[in-house]
Amino acid sequence: MGPLVVTAALLLAAFGFGVWRESRRFGLGLLLTGALSCLVLLVLVLTLSALDVSEGMTLAWVLAGVFGLFVLAVATLGGFLIVNAVTMRRKEGLGLPMLLSGALGAAILGYVTAGVVILVLNRGDLIGWMFMAGLPAAYVAFLFVSYLMYSALYQWGTRRYGAPVSTVVVLGSGLGGGERVTPLLAGRLERGRAVFDRSVEAGAGPILIASGGRGSDEKLSEAEAMSRWLLERGFPPDSIVREETSTDTEENLANSAELMRQWSSKGDVAVATSDYHALRAAIIMRKAGIPGYTVGCRTARYYWPSATVREFLAILLEHSRLNLAIIVLLAIPLVTSLVRLLAELF
Repeated sequence: MGPLVVTAALLLAAFGFGVWRESRRFGLGLLLTGALSCLVLLVLVLTLSALDVSEGMTLAWVLAGVFGLFVLAVATLGGFLIVNAVTMRRKEGLGLPMLLSGALGAAILGYVTAGVVILVLNRGDLIGWMFMAGLPAAYVAFLFVSYLMYSALYQWGTRRYGAPVSTVVVLGSGLGGGERVTPLLAGRLERGRAVFDRSVEAGAGPILIASGGRGSDEKLSEAEAMSRWLLERGFPPDSIVREETSTDTEENLANSAELMRQWSSKGDVAVATSDYHALRAAIIMRKAGIPGYTVGCRTARYYWPSATVREFLAILLEHSRLNLAIIVLLAIPLVTSLVRLLAELF
């Protein structure tokens, strides 16, 4: 029990210091999830100890409880992703987000089903194989949970405690019919305007940069469509700046930073985007040396899961060498066992 308390305290202290120093880091989510995991285990140990069970039985029940909760959570996630894929197919047709959600959900449910079948059939000889196959997946799952938890916490913090800024950058997204502001983009604009208005009330005198280039299937740049949308709703025209050449978030922020220098706009920056994209945009902000924070607007429920998975995978790829090395190390027991099995067979 003591080691759990000490570990949780150290992880929480490191998390608090990291947030105070620079909150736009994915690693903070790992510290938070690690600390909460220790606290959950501590609660289980204390609960079972209060039931006056022997030490051996307590450990067994803790492990069984953790395993049961893990299986239930994983199975629920798999089922949710499959239902989400069906919903996306009905609303938006066949596409990569729908396929991504469905494939991931099927893989998760397939793994859980295989594990349950092995337990029901009492095939103890296969449990080791399932465990080894699950090690790399467990690592990725830990990262994903960390991403979800810290993303939600970060956005709550910036919405509640975000300070007035000198610049608001609204990140563009695809236009409907090549020229219309979509509900998703409108949400970003509304969130950006809310921060802009709050900064004006605080006497900051900010500018708002509408950032987004023109896609091959678009009739005008996203920045122009965004500017028109704002002007039609009474936004002050002398406070809008267009950035019309970017094609992704990195270019959005780099080009917007150049416009800030041209306008002599100094101080913190608020970047308005969708909730699923907010944490990754904040990480890109930090790497670009732009001070400030991101704010996220709500996304349609059916679209959020696959979009979140896509953003998470993008973060993994940004640290691909480290993550690949860890996954390979965790896969060594499975690969070694497979090699031995093949050698025995042939």
